[in-house]
Amino acid sequence: MQVSHETQQAERFYDIKRIGGLSQDGVFVYKLPEGSFDYLNAAFTGIFGVTRENVLAQSRLLLDFIMSEDRHYLQQRFADLISTGCITNTEFRIRLSSGVVKHISCDAYLLEEGEYVAGFVKDMSHMKEHENYMINYGAKKDTLLDMITHNLYGPLTLSENLIQNAQKSYQGEQYDAIHNHLRMIQDVTRECIEIVNNLLREEHLESEHIFVKKGRFDILEKISSTLEKLVETNKDKQFRLITKLENLYINIDGVKFFQALHNLVSNAIKFTPEGGQIDIMVEELEDHFTITVKDSGIGIPDDLKAFLFQKNTGKGRIGLKGERSVGMGLPVAKKLVELMDGELWFESVENRGASFFVRLPKE
Repeated sequence: MQVSHETQQAERFYDIKRIGGLSQDGVFVYKLPEGSFDYLNAAFTGIFGVTRENVLAQSRLLLDFIMSEDRHYLQQRFADLISTGCITNTEFRIRLSSGVVKHISCDAYLLEEGEYVAGFVKDMSHMKEHENYMINYGAKKDTLLDMITHNLYGPLTLSENLIQNAQKSYQGEQYDAIHNHLRMIQDVTRECIEIVNNLLREEHLESEHIFVKKGRFDILEKISSTLEKLVETNKDKQFRLITKLENLYINIDGVKFFQALHNLVSNAIKFTPEGGQIDIMVEELEDHFTITVKDSGIGIPDDLKAFLFQKNTGKGRIGLKGERSVGMGLPVAKKLVELMDGELWFESVENRGASFFVRLPKE
C-alpha cells in the first residue's frame, strides 16, 4: 500500500515534534529548499512573541527581531551548520516589538541529507543576567583586592619599618615595657600583611582551576566597566581605552578573561608612578582579537624577564608603594589565557614601561 505524501509529512520527525510538545524550550523544524518552517512548538513562538500562523506564513519576519550586531555572526554560524551538519551554543540577541531584549541560545542539526534543519532554542536572558552579575561582582571584588594591595599594603609595610626603628631607639628603664608594646603592634601588623598575602594567594590558586564556560558578550562594554572601577581607586594615574571599534562581540569565558585582564592592569598600576599612563588597546582581526595593556612605568629588568610567568621564584619586585610580590598574578594570568586557547606575551625596556599582549580566538 502506497503511503500518501501528507502521511509521510505527518510522520516525519515524529519524535522531535513529540519532544516539542513536552519541552519548555523552543523546538523547530525548518525546510531549507522552501525556506519555511515545517514545525514550531508553542515555546518557540512564546520566546519571539509571535503567533504560529504568522511565522508559518512568513518565516523571514523572525529576522527582523535579531539585533543588527549579531546578524553577521549568525550568517557565519549558518555556514558552519551547512558545512559540519551541527552547531551548538550559538548565542544571539533579539529585540521584541515591545522593546524587550532577550538573549537566545540555539542548537541546530542538518537532517534528511541537508533538506531539513531541526533545532532547539532557549531563552538565556535570566542566565545571562546572572553571568553579567558574576562578572561585575568579580570586577568589584578584584577592585577591592587591588585597593587592599596598592593602598593598604604600603602603609602596613611602612608601619612595620617604623616599629622596627622605634625598637632600636628606646633605651633605659622604660625599654622593656615599651619594647613589649611595640612587639605586640609589630605582631599585629605582620598578621595583617600575612592576611593580605593569603587572600591574594588563595584568589590566584582557585581561579585557574575553575572550568571554562564560554559566553557571548561585548568585550568593549565590559572593559569600560572594569576600568571605571579601577579609576575610582587609582586616581593618581591616567587610564585610556583605545580602539577603532564601536563594539566587539566575542565568545569566551568572561570570568576568566576579566580576571586575567585585571591581573595585567593591576600589575601595570603597581609599577607605574604617580601621574603615569596606562592604556588598554583593543584590535580585531579576522579570526582573533588582541588586547594590549601598556604602561609608562619602570619597565622590566632583563634579569627578571625569564621568570615573569613562573610561580614562586622569589624574583618578584616590591611595587612603587611598597607592595610585596605574591609571585602569582602574571603566572595565573598566563594560565587563564591559555585555558581559553589564547596567548600572552610581553615587551619591555627598563625605565621605559611595559606592554602585555593577549591574543584570543573570537570563537
